Amino acid sequence: MVDPVKLKKEQSSYRTTILLYHQIGETLHNNVNPDCFCSRQKFLEQMEFLKSSSIEVISLDRALITLFSEGQPQKDQVVLTFDDGCESFYDVAHPILEKYGFPATIYPVVGSLGKVANWNGIIYPQLKILDQQKLITLSKNGVEIGGHTMNHVKLDQVQKKDAFQEIKNCKTELEQILNKEIRTFAYPHGRHNSTVMEIVQCVGFKNALTCESNYANNAPSIFEIPRKYITYYDDLRSFKNKLLIHETISSI
Repeated sequence: MVDPVKLKKEQSSYRTTILLYHQIGETLHNNVNPDCFCSRQKFLEQMEFLKSSSIEVISLDRALITLFSEGQPQKDQVVLTFDDGCESFYDVAHPILEKYGFPATIYPVVGSLGKVANWNGIIYPQLKILDQQKLITLSKNGVEIGGHTMNHVKLDQVQKKDAFQEIKNCKTELEQILNKEIRTFAYPHGRHNSTVMEIVQCVGFKNALTCESNYANNAPSIFEIPRKYITYYDDLRSFKNKLLIHETISSI
């Protein structure tokens, strides 16, 4: 394994925050984890705030070039990521992102494309995953697509050969569907260890995102990039507080 790329160490008071969303919808159903849900209204308010603020909403690629090649950011930046590939991203979130001209990266569970989520023997009836055609449409519209395994397994709890197949196959299938290189990976449940990181790098991913709550500026390596969860409980105040923005705090 090649040593993962480390951050440039130039000091900066500005922060790059990668936000982690899952489902965006109208109603929180009983069987949906509140930590994996954001209401459409709150999401809209959050995007409206970002548009009106001094924060720059940028692509994941742009953020990583800045952090790992050029040095630290010169202004506060935000990256928007969405795990699992929920159909609600296509129906609810993407139109709002297009309205404001915001880039995004999504990480679909490839083995569930076009199906209701059924992970680890548990069926999630309210969680429909994007089908291939919608994924192709999003990709053509500029949404970056990343890997998130075939079956949403906890990679640090399965055999190495099984982890390899989960990671390798999701990349191969996405590249066949989209006819482009898939460069980024997100660990399901945020679960990873040195073996999992080695596999992710070995199969050809260029970076990987965790669920560790921190700023991307503090990433240990390009295969251990932190993100901050946005949940059902985040009102606009707590959303702003997660960004460490260079704005007047009294205005929050």
